[in-house]
Amino acid sequence: MRGVRRSLVPLATVLLTVGLTACGGGGGDGGGGGYVPPKGASTETISVHAKNFAFTPETITAKPGIGTIELTSDGGAHDFVFDGAYSGFQVEVSGTGSTDSQKIDLKPGKYTFYCSLPGHRAAGMEGTLTVK
Repeated sequence: MRGVRRSLVPLATVLLTVGLTACGGGGGDGGGGGYVPPKGASTETISVHAKNFAFTPETITAKPGIGTIELTSDGGAHDFVFDGAYSGFQVEVSGTGSTDSQKIDLKPGKYTFYCSLPGHRAAGMEGTLTVK
C-alpha cells in the first residue's frame, strides 16, 4: 500500500500544476485573453457609464488612433468588451462608483460593444462604437 501512495504523490503534483496553469487569470495586463494595450499617448478618452442593464451613451463616435475607454459603474459589476473585434480587450468595474480604463488603437469601422456578464447582454446591455 505504501508504494501506491508514493506513486500517487507525483501524479497529484502534476495534475495540480496543470490545473493551476490552465486556470491562470488575466495576468495584470488590464484585460483578459492576452490583450496588449498600444504604446503611445492616448488622444481621446471615451467615457462610458454602466448600470443595470444599460450603457450611457450606447452610441459612441470616436476618431481613429489611440484612445482610452473609461468605464464607470453607476450600479453593480459590469464589463465592456467588443463583439468580434479587439480580441481580449476588456474594461471591468466591480461595483457602484468604481472606474477602470484601458487604451485601445481604434481603427475606422463600426463595432458592437457589450457587457459579457451572464444575462446582461440578453437584457439589452450593448451599444455601438463608430470610428471615423
